[in-house]
Amino acid sequence: MSHKRRRNDNQNQRAGGGDNKRRPHKHLYLVLNDWEKGFSIHKIDPDTFDSDDEDQHSGAASHLPDPPSVRLEIPIGDDDEDMSDTSFAAMGTKIFAFTNHRCGLVYDVETAALSIGAHAPDQMACGSGVFMAAGDVLYALTHRDFNDLEQPHSFEAMSWAPAAAAASSDPMRQQPTRGWSWKTLPSPAFHSHVHSYALHPDGHTIFMTSSDDSHRMCTYSFDTIDSAWRSHGEWALPFRGQGHFDSELDAWVGLHREGYVCTCQVISPDFHSTAPCFYPDCKMTKEKLFRNMSSKRHMSVSLTRMGTTKFCLVECVAAKKEEKRAKYNGCVIHLTIFGLKYNHRGELQIKDHQSSRSFVVPSDRFHFDPQAFWM
Repeated sequence: MSHKRRRNDNQNQRAGGGDNKRRPHKHLYLVLNDWEKGFSIHKIDPDTFDSDDEDQHSGAASHLPDPPSVRLEIPIGDDDEDMSDTSFAAMGTKIFAFTNHRCGLVYDVETAALSIGAHAPDQMACGSGVFMAAGDVLYALTHRDFNDLEQPHSFEAMSWAPAAAAASSDPMRQQPTRGWSWKTLPSPAFHSHVHSYALHPDGHTIFMTSSDDSHRMCTYSFDTIDSAWRSHGEWALPFRGQGHFDSELDAWVGLHREGYVCTCQVISPDFHSTAPCFYPDCKMTKEKLFRNMSSKRHMSVSLTRMGTTKFCLVECVAAKKEEKRAKYNGCVIHLTIFGLKYNHRGELQIKDHQSSRSFVVPSDRFHFDPQAFWM
């Protein structure tokens, strides 16, 4: 090999073009309410799903590795109100915890540092709602009062920006600092629960499906550049909860009813339907991946994207009673990693390889839907 060829190869590797450059190894970060004073964030290596662990191959549920990456203590009252009004979201390498009228907490998975974030705005009700990262901004949509459906949603945006300088006679203390801050955005026209939502591949349009006063499903979008809402007509995105765009499948991927995974065509931000029965093109897997949501033991299910055509299903099921008259004691978390593809007929299929693990989790204070972030 000539010196010129060798020099060019070395430059390509340093620039990221070489195969020898190792990318940071990502993990699943599972947020649970598995101790009496608050929440835990567990770091899970998906490569262990293919290990020779006896519990894995026997189908038995094991305990999560101890200790967790971090425990977050949330001040609570006698009725656990503050813990049930806690929300989690992720952006970049950070996991955010928000509690009503308190400082937010920020955990950086890259540095393992825990820091203080911004207070949740007074009009923002944590504990339930929609969180979506678009670029370097985290958007949050919540009700102010879930007991009053006529109360408008609170729509807020959090970003890292300069904070106002504090008044001081000391010139050194007048320098502005940077930190997390919230900005209130226009509220949407709808007041009810958001059934499904997804970020458009343009990176700045957020789609949401909600129901109107007559219980008709309607779909809206918010353009983060223009800070404007738009109605797209009386129809619904076919999945429940968050949908994830996959470039190879060229579709949103989400959870369909009764245990199936589906893909949905991406809707243009300029689209509006006046047809009485418009249904976006939707394809479902033939295989069921999670239990029937109508089951009494079924507590929650969500989908986390782990890369191109690769996903993790997070399912929470109440633990079986040890005695006939005993109450449910905790739950079992089922994590299933799988891939998706279209076959030669254009049908949606689960890829051949699937891996799963199950973990027993104590949860005796209140119900919290486990959340998983791929970071």
